[in-house]
Amino acid sequence: MSKSKNILFVDEDKSQLDTLNKMISPMENRWKTSYACSADEVLNELQTRPFDVVATDLNIMGYESDTLLSEIKRRQPGAIRFIISESISSENYLQFVNYAHQFITKPCTSAELIGQIKKSLRLKNIFLNERAAKAIASIEKLPSMPDIYHKLERELKKEDVVISDIGKLIGEDISMTAGLLKLVNSPFFGLFSKVTSPEKAVTLLGLDTLKGLVLGMHLFNSKGSEKIDFSIKELGKHCQYTGLLGRSIIKAEGGSNDAAENTFLAGFMHDIGKLVLSTSFTDEYATILCIVREADIPIQEAEKDILGFTHAEVGAYLLAIWGFNEEVVEAVYCHHNPYKLGSTDLSPAVAIHVANSFEHELRVTNANYAPHLLNAQWLEQNGFSDKIVGWLQLCAEQMEEAIGVS
Repeated sequence: MSKSKNILFVDEDKSQLDTLNKMISPMENRWKTSYACSADEVLNELQTRPFDVVATDLNIMGYESDTLLSEIKRRQPGAIRFIISESISSENYLQFVNYAHQFITKPCTSAELIGQIKKSLRLKNIFLNERAAKAIASIEKLPSMPDIYHKLERELKKEDVVISDIGKLIGEDISMTAGLLKLVNSPFFGLFSKVTSPEKAVTLLGLDTLKGLVLGMHLFNSKGSEKIDFSIKELGKHCQYTGLLGRSIIKAEGGSNDAAENTFLAGFMHDIGKLVLSTSFTDEYATILCIVREADIPIQEAEKDILGFTHAEVGAYLLAIWGFNEEVVEAVYCHHNPYKLGSTDLSPAVAIHVANSFEHELRVTNANYAPHLLNAQWLEQNGFSDKIVGWLQLCAEQMEEAIGVS
């Protein structure tokens, strides 16, 4: 039987806390909930136990909203931080964007509230030790490629900024894309469907907001890359090509536009866990890379041996608590091991598992690394074996075209 999750709700209005209590009553056997209506009560609760989720309104007596969130993060770095609020101004939003993982807009239904929290907790029992969970929940931003970051700053300072060029520039970097999509897909923007491309995201945000985030709040991080013992640029190329190949497979099999775009995003995000591990566990990850280079074993096996978890698990965990689409999270989580999938249908996860292997095969950048093999047994068991040759030919053509353009 799984352990109960500890959840703290914070609201200055006691009637709102009563409402929240009624809304989550269906989860009373699985969640242990606490409530606080003042800053003092919040701080007292934070001393009683570790919380899996802390969900707070913006207006709490005794603390500015961003200061309270900062204190919650400092005292319980492993907690997933939600903001539940009726309305948020653009100015306030810029204040707390680096402190909250997700946002829920009041009023919401019981199903919406429970669904959002359950989704963020979905991977929390599956893997990771306490140290890893704290490290990942504490992440505000990941290192970006310095040259792209500085180019972005220069472009945004121009008087004649072309917003489509900004979107394309951000779309070259894994960390920037993840941070931007986390932001624009929050309920604050009231969108009815998930945005999967940075080009569309910057259009929705607008230049003024984007300038405030990048130039004022430093949403993206140009530092930290010096600690990484591999090329972020090369990782970005691999992830972009994997996304392109995965999308081609889904389209060739008649998948919807939404499925195709989710597949591309999943491919682009599938190795984001490597950035997390290399910055949060610098020494251990340097050891892992040495083992991979010298012993010719797959990187996920070395990660499991040294850390107890893999970049696939860590990347999925981060994207889950940031509120990414479940298809994208699943594809990142399963990209080395389709046996973890809950379905045997063709999905973004299956396409990315195949595309990841094909990309490594079609564009060898380091012959000393162990190959990323397809799970032939799973593919055969689920009726995909006859597709592999055709998919490989399709991907080879797509790769040749993509490399010719780049």
